[in-house]
Amino acid sequence: MPIVTYIGRSHQRRATDSKMRDWEQNRPVEVTSAWLDHYAPRLGEEDFRIEGWSADDAEARSTTDKGGDGIPDEGWARKDIAKWLATYDIKPRGYATKTQLLELVETVMGPDGVAETEELVAESQEEETQKGDEE
Repeated sequence: MPIVTYIGRSHQRRATDSKMRDWEQNRPVEVTSAWLDHYAPRLGEEDFRIEGWSADDAEARSTTDKGGDGIPDEGWARKDIAKWLATYDIKPRGYATKTQLLELVETVMGPDGVAETEELVAESQEEETQKGDEE
């Protein structure tokens, strides 16, 4: 299990999430890798020492191509699916869940995907134009 130690200037620092107590200076706290995958960007290298975990490990865990074909599937991270769709100029409206993004991938990869993809691109461009007109 990774260990996180607060090494900042003040004696205490407010807790990172509501389930833990405040950070005390030089008190090691054992956390899970999943917790660190989520909260590490908020900690800051100058205020925390992290042992037994690396950001590279988290990146490697974030996406695995189960099919080995370069096409997004359940093993891919949401952000990576969104990047893949962006290469096809597909940007979903608002926030899209991983499931919604995977549905878009199926649309792109399906036999009728070319026509539907063109429709999605056109819708996306219309929305961007409307936003530009509103500003």
